[in-house]
Amino acid sequence: MGFFRLDPEVYARHKDDVLRLSNSFQRIDARGLSDREIAERLGLDEPTVTEIRVIAERDCYPLDEWQRAIEFKRKACRDWAAAALKRPDLKDS
Repeated sequence: MGFFRLDPEVYARHKDDVLRLSNSFQRIDARGLSDREIAERLGLDEPTVTEIRVIAERDCYPLDEWQRAIEFKRKACRDWAAAALKRPDLKDS
């Protein structure tokens, strides 16, 4: 995929809708739409929706939030592996 340049006006106009319709914020009552589905709904092309979503997610979440999510996922994977393999020593690694 090459370099993509997003028009700031398009970003500002569609940012909230793209985030609301995507999986950026988990909801129990409804599944998030794919970038393709969002594009169809908003009358945009899929690469534009992807670019809006990625930039908007970075704008909404500070870097330390991303780091906490990475650590949470790593710990969850280690805990699952330790339980599945009956290897408690894997939990603390």
